[in-house]
Parts: sequence; C-alpha cells; structure tokens
Amino acid sequence: MSYQLLKLIHIVSATLMIGTGLGSAFYLFLTYKRSSVTTVKEVLKLVILADTIFTTPSVIIQLITGVLLSNLMGLTYSNWFWVVFSVSFIVLVLWLRAAFIQLKLKKILEKENEIPEQFHRLMKIWFYLGIPSFLGSVFIYYLMVYKPFI
Repeated sequence: MSYQLLKLIHIVSATLMIGTGLGSAFYLFLTYKRSSVTTVKEVLKLVILADTIFTTPSVIIQLITGVLLSNLMGLTYSNWFWVVFSVSFIVLVLWLRAAFIQLKLKKILEKENEIPEQFHRLMKIWFYLGIPSFLGSVFIYYLMVYKPFI
C-alpha cells in the first residue's frame, strides 16, 4: 500500500473517531440534561451503535495505520513514536472505560422508568473521562501534524 493511501486512511479514520466521539458525547450529555428517560434511553442506544459502527473500527484502523506509517517514515521506536503510543494508550483506556459505562447506563435504564442516583454518578464519571480523552486526541493530532521530538 502506498504511503499516500495509508496516510489518507489514517486521517479519515482519525476524523471519524474524534468526530463520532465528540458528536455522540454532545448529544448524549445534552439529552441527559434536558430530556425524558425515554429520550435518554433512545439516544444512549444510538450512541452505543455509533461507537460500534464508527469509533471501534476507527480505533483499530488508527493503531494499524499509525504503526505502518511510523514504520514507513522510519520513526518506529523513536521518542516521537513512544509519546504518540503512550498518549494513544491513555486515550484508549479512557475511551474503553467510558464505553463500558455506556453499557452499564443502558442496563440501568432498561430496568428503570426514571433516572436513579447510580445513573447520575456514572454519567458524571463518563463526562469527566471524556475531557482528558478528547484533549489527548487533540494532542495526538498535534503530534501527527508537527512531529515534535524528532
């Protein structure tokens, strides 16, 4: 596969990953703050679906194309590579934790006709996981574009 095609796939998957994540978080959070239990339940199902269809494959594609691109550029195992790898790992752990919380939230709402205190606690954790995850993703964009530490 050519460098240019690999880079295009990497950029498109990064865009899908951060765009879906930010859009899903925006809609779920605003729905949670302003809507009925039924609406929150439906939006939560859509957010989980979006993560399944868009975010999860994008994360996998990012890992594969990122390593291949680093290898093609001769940057594998450089300081830059390890910074990107470390930040990506942290973002992945935060995202996985948030994804599992979404599944817990869905289970809670399947049993309840109101939003219980446990749901509120988990939403707070979910929200605060999203902040460093998003900022870490933006930092990875910076690292991809400027390639400091080389």
